[in-house]
Amino acid sequence: MRPLLSTVIVNSDGCADTLRCLESLFAHPPDLATLARLVDALPEHEIILVDNRSRDGCVAQVRERFPSVKIIESPTRQGFSRNYNLGIRQTSGVFVLVLNNDTLVHPGALTTLLNVMIETPSYGMAGPRLVGRDGWVQAVCARPVLTPREYLLTQSIADPGFPIGRLWLLYQQMSVARRRSGLAPCISGACMLVRRTAFEQTGLFDEAVDFYYEDIEWCHRMACYGWQVGYVAEATITHIGDQSISKVKVWAKQSEYFSALRYFRRYHHLTDQDARVLRIVTSFGWLMRGITFLLAEGLFGYKGHARAYLYLWKWILSDPSADGTQAQRKQ
Repeated sequence: MRPLLSTVIVNSDGCADTLRCLESLFAHPPDLATLARLVDALPEHEIILVDNRSRDGCVAQVRERFPSVKIIESPTRQGFSRNYNLGIRQTSGVFVLVLNNDTLVHPGALTTLLNVMIETPSYGMAGPRLVGRDGWVQAVCARPVLTPREYLLTQSIADPGFPIGRLWLLYQQMSVARRRSGLAPCISGACMLVRRTAFEQTGLFDEAVDFYYEDIEWCHRMACYGWQVGYVAEATITHIGDQSISKVKVWAKQSEYFSALRYFRRYHHLTDQDARVLRIVTSFGWLMRGITFLLAEGLFGYKGHARAYLYLWKWILSDPSADGTQAQRKQ
């Protein structure tokens, strides 16, 4: 018999968030005794923390405050997918919860998620209703899989940094807030409850993707294998978001760009010509963001990411690797 649930969390120099996440997990555990009987599992919840070679002393603090948590230290500093796969391979639960360290578990959320997965054997994975620290529902918790056309829109006129982009994001948030539980093409990697039999068939996160699109790709692959993806509106998790990547903005945006190329080549048959268009539009979006932040800094003293986006704009136009060949070689 396996434990009912295994949870995997990754810490990458985000100790304060990680400790708060663990506190919420222990404060609001699932109803293991009742649920485990439904799937003939042990009423146990194993928690695994993968530390990404952090320099914040988190490992020692977790060992002291949460001795039952199993800690795995990454062999090298690496991306999201590799770290989570490292942890998932060490799990033994019937269900595995992939959980970002900048999340807070609400009362009853895990019980509700597990109950839905048990009652719906066609679900390969399911995700909760994600809310930000402001209480707004996050649109990414139940969304369509992204197409190249939608990517181009988000990188240009629908960018959240521009007024029309903010209105579009608000519309998406309001739509998801009204959405009921049920099938969803894609859920967020911030919190994914995955069935072991499903990922044993479909595989884990695509390790060629460092950051971004790893959740979209996994959901898409689940569907390709015949598994459904579920959204559970009755389970709520707070997702603070953008904590660790705010320290590595340039790397994160480069990874997002290459991950988009890889995903679109694999599932949308992106041609080299299409990739060039995507590159041009992305460069335009980064330039506009850089100028916007620059104006905000000069006029209002706002500390933004002007330098990062202007660097990215120069990089994508001048670096030969930005033409998509790197993404092709990884396939």
